[in-house]
Amino acid sequence: MIMVGSSSHTLLFSLFLIVASLVALSEGRNVYIRNDLGNGIPLNIQCKSDDKNLGDHKLNYQQEINLPIKVKFCKTTTLTCTMTWNGQLHVLDVFNSKRDGKLGKDLKWSIQNNRPCLFNSSTKKYDLCNYSYS
Repeated sequence: MIMVGSSSHTLLFSLFLIVASLVALSEGRNVYIRNDLGNGIPLNIQCKSDDKNLGDHKLNYQQEINLPIKVKFCKTTTLTCTMTWNGQLHVLDVFNSKRDGKLGKDLKWSIQNNRPCLFNSSTKKYDLCNYSYS
């Protein structure tokens, strides 16, 4: 009896350590979103990370918001933002683990009328513009 109890305690403790390690391995990232739509055009944003709503935000021209997220250990995290300006709805995955996993700890977006652009740490400009709204 004592062996069974001791073995089950060891198993539970081992499982606890595994879960704690996986939680510790989930990495924190920062997603920044900047309104570059033009003077006088507010940007309304609602972002969701999987099942977590990160709230509604209104950014005036050249204002920026930081959305800290935890990336799941299994690398399936997606942060999707619904944005409106000038009465039009736009959707953008501002973070996708599979697409953005190697881009560094911080992703900085410039939201522009015709397309979103990522900040390029090499050029120090928002010139990574091969993305589109859906």
